[in-house]
Amino acid sequence: MTDATPGPDAEMLLKAQKRRNAWLAVALVAFVVIVGVTTAIRIQETDFSGGDRLYFTGYMDEAASEKADRVAQERIAARQAAEAATDTEAADNGDE
Repeated sequence: MTDATPGPDAEMLLKAQKRRNAWLAVALVAFVVIVGVTTAIRIQETDFSGGDRLYFTGYMDEAASEKADRVAQERIAARQAAEAATDTEAADNGDE
C-alpha cells in the first residue's frame, strides 16, 4: 500500500514562483507610477505662496479672495505713490 501519486515537480514549482514574482513586480511598478503621477499633479495644482499653510488645496473662499485683491491693490497704490514721490524729488532737484 504505497502512495503511487508523484509529488509536484520542482521545475514546475520554480516556474510558477517566477511567474508570481513577475506579476508582483508589475503590480509594484504600477503602484509606484500611480503614486508618482498623482503626486506630480497635486504639486502642480498647489499654491505654495499661501503663507503659513503647509498644504493648500487650491480652494479660496470669497472673503479670502477679496482680501488678497485688496492687499494687492494697496501694494500697487503704495508703489505708485513711491514712484510719484521719487519723480517729484527729481523734478525739484532739477529746478535748482
